[in-house]
Amino acid sequence: MRYDTENEIKKLIKAGFDLELISFELDIPVEELKHIQEEMKIEEKILKSTTAKRYNATEMIEKENERIHLKMQQVRQRYDKLYLASDKEEVKKIEKIPDEELKVIDSIIKNIEESIAKMNEQDKKEKRKTANIVLSQLKQIEQYQLTVEQAEKMNYLMNSKQLEKLRLNAYDHIEQYMKRYGRIMVKKLAEAVDIAQLQTQELEELRELKRKITNKMLQDNPIVVGTVKTKIENKISRISQQNARDRIRNNVSANVENIISDLAQGTLDIQLANQIINEEANKRMDSKPKTIFSLTKEQERKQILIQIKSCLMEKAEKYHIENPEIAVMKIVELCDGNMEDAIRIVIENLIKVKDFERAKETCKQISGEKKGESFLATMKLLKNKIRNAEIGDIVLKGINAESLEEEKMYFGLIEKGLKMGNVKLAAIPLGKSSDGLRNITLADIWENENERAKN
Repeated sequence: MRYDTENEIKKLIKAGFDLELISFELDIPVEELKHIQEEMKIEEKILKSTTAKRYNATEMIEKENERIHLKMQQVRQRYDKLYLASDKEEVKKIEKIPDEELKVIDSIIKNIEESIAKMNEQDKKEKRKTANIVLSQLKQIEQYQLTVEQAEKMNYLMNSKQLEKLRLNAYDHIEQYMKRYGRIMVKKLAEAVDIAQLQTQELEELRELKRKITNKMLQDNPIVVGTVKTKIENKISRISQQNARDRIRNNVSANVENIISDLAQGTLDIQLANQIINEEANKRMDSKPKTIFSLTKEQERKQILIQIKSCLMEKAEKYHIENPEIAVMKIVELCDGNMEDAIRIVIENLIKVKDFERAKETCKQISGEKKGESFLATMKLLKNKIRNAEIGDIVLKGINAESLEEEKMYFGLIEKGLKMGNVKLAAIPLGKSSDGLRNITLADIWENENERAKN
């Protein structure tokens, strides 16, 4: 049978014509027509099956893309929240106490002060009546947020001797009520100090706020007061450390900068560098007042060497190491250090500028030269650090992806890196928050499989 005739027959069968009629009109045996009809049924089943598979595959791809996009959106939102969660952002959420409200609070405090002052001249029964008035005034002030000064004043008043020994009989609970409000005022002072510490980055102001937290306050409310004190101490520590790092990083003379630059380029003359460092140490000694705390020349020299190493690690964009192996040897020679410290400085420099391939190659080349157990342990740690930094860089690229295709690509790389490297999420660095006070890691924003199973 000709192909075009078979197609015509199929059209007729599809149109619903009787097989006997088609057989008569086209002079084709009925058995042959039945065979064609069976083939058509098989073809129809195959077509439906193929279409269903194609639809299911498309649906699965779409669902997977949707899952990836949703996951990356969640990761992005968590990262943005942490990145912006600085003290300044917290301060924005704190509503300023309206001036009229401050006046009302001041008025109530003044009334409490006057009521307590009256009690000096009163007998026990009159004191008890006045104490009731004080309680009603305390109830009024309880609903307000206080400033540090207002809260301090209230704590001073609540410790007045006039508010002691007020009971008229064994059933009188006045002293319990006073103690309750005493604890409330301690909490209000802690809250006021907490708000104030969020609004400053000045070390002396923070130290002054810390001094306002007394041992008695800690005894009365160790949880709330202790938490605020710890927050202030941690903030003082962070800012002090940052200031120290800034002094080391930024107070760099032109001569020392030249040494750092030559080290990065691999062109450093060690003898000339030592001469310059000695001269710089003498200058620093001469420029400072002589006290029992003054540094010796050797101590000043060590400070300069610390400065050089810190700049290489933290200012890698400015001092990008061009020949890692030469830089390692020069750092060892200049700083009288060991090989492991020098390699760490170089690797930190390369990681900072996201030069991961050269960092890995440097580790590989140097690992072949040294075989000590301590050295191999250091190299393993550095290799892990490079891997973690590279995964962190991919995560940040995924967070900043501008298209679904980019998002999907980076997501795949992230999951592959986490599975193949057996990586701890907390070890993946994602930089600092916008205020520079918090380190963000992948553990902060990436829901792992165990957490997902619990939900």
